Order: sequence, then structure tokens, then C-alpha cells
Amino acid sequence: MSDSKGTVLVVDDEDLVLQVASDLLRHLGYSVLTSPSGEKAIERIRSGLMPDLVLLDVIMPGLGGVETFRTIHALKPELPVLISTGYAERGAVQALTEEGVRGFVNKPYNMETLARRVGDVLG
Repeated sequence: MSDSKGTVLVVDDEDLVLQVASDLLRHLGYSVLTSPSGEKAIERIRSGLMPDLVLLDVIMPGLGGVETFRTIHALKPELPVLISTGYAERGAVQALTEEGVRGFVNKPYNMETLARRVGDVLG
């Protein structure tokens, strides 16, 4: 077993965001897995991947973040999901807290914000 604080699956269609989020989370002591789309994330979870947390982008081509969250939540209701969102989408996804989203991380995020949000969920 590693000394990791937990495993975070980062789901975002932008390579730069995947890279930055991965670097920040690794620096904070988490193991990181990435997925470039909602479809790929769901596929991985269906095939047995069980991260401790999913950091999920809202605006993605193909299956968007809302649909991805709902599918993940239906498959693994105990799996916490943090939504990564730009300010403009915040109102539109706020209702997801009633469906089980564990919180939001506003983009662009810094290490302190990410550490606090992920820490709030994973302890």
C-alpha cells in the first residue's frame, strides 16, 4: 500500500487542465488517474476502477459533466464527485448538490483551493 492520501480520477477534455490538476493533486499527496471524457471515465468505473474521488469538468464534448455525474452516481452512489466549473456554469450545476454532488471547485483553481475542496471530501 502506498502513502497516498487517496486516488482522484480527474475527468476533463482539456489536456492542460488534466496536467495541472494532476500535478497539483500529486504534490498534495494524492494518486491521480485521468480521463479525457465522461464516456471514458464511466467505462473505467464500469470495468472496476474505484477511485476515492472524481474531479469532474462540466463542459465537455460528447457526454457532458452533468450526464457523466448522473451515470457515475447511478453506478456507484457512494463515490464522491467534485464538480470543476467556470463561474458561468455555477448556477446551472448548483442543483446537482441535491442529487449528491459533494462540492464545486471553481476554475481556474489554485493549489490551496483544490487542497481545501478535496480535503473536505476525503478528510
